[in-house]
Amino acid sequence: MKKLIIISLATFFFGFTNLSAQKFKYGYINGDNILQEMPEILMANKTLETYIKPINDHINTKSEEYKRKLEEFNKTKDNLSGFLKKEKEKEINELQSDLRQFQLNAQKEINQKKSELYQKAIIKLKAAIASVAKENGYRFIIDNSNGQLLYAEAQDNVELLVKKKLGIK
Repeated sequence: MKKLIIISLATFFFGFTNLSAQKFKYGYINGDNILQEMPEILMANKTLETYIKPINDHINTKSEEYKRKLEEFNKTKDNLSGFLKKEKEKEINELQSDLRQFQLNAQKEINQKKSELYQKAIIKLKAAIASVAKENGYRFIIDNSNGQLLYAEAQDNVELLVKKKLGIK
């Protein structure tokens, strides 16, 4: 029994030592920078602008209507009866609530459309990153787009390799 434990411990420590002795090659990129240079994203942004314009036009129309009714109410509220005043306040509050809800729904829909339009480019970028990693022996490639990479050597930046793989100059 003791021999089995000693052999198990030796195997464990040997395996652990062997793993820690391996050198891993790390690289990093700024994925957002690469995405913004990809032709697919440039096209997606144009499509998104076209998609957003009528939504913004509708928001502006609703916003102007709200402002107009609010100004009208503020000018005439002193001359209104209590019931009519409450009715106008209710109407203005409903307009404001509708406008806010429309803006929230529109933002969700725009974000969904953007994700949909960006999806193919993101898949292409991930494939290029994987290809660069395999071709150049990288075990890990980190995306520092969100500013969380605390330290990296310049020679570990594989962004140019990924851009080259995507055909971006």
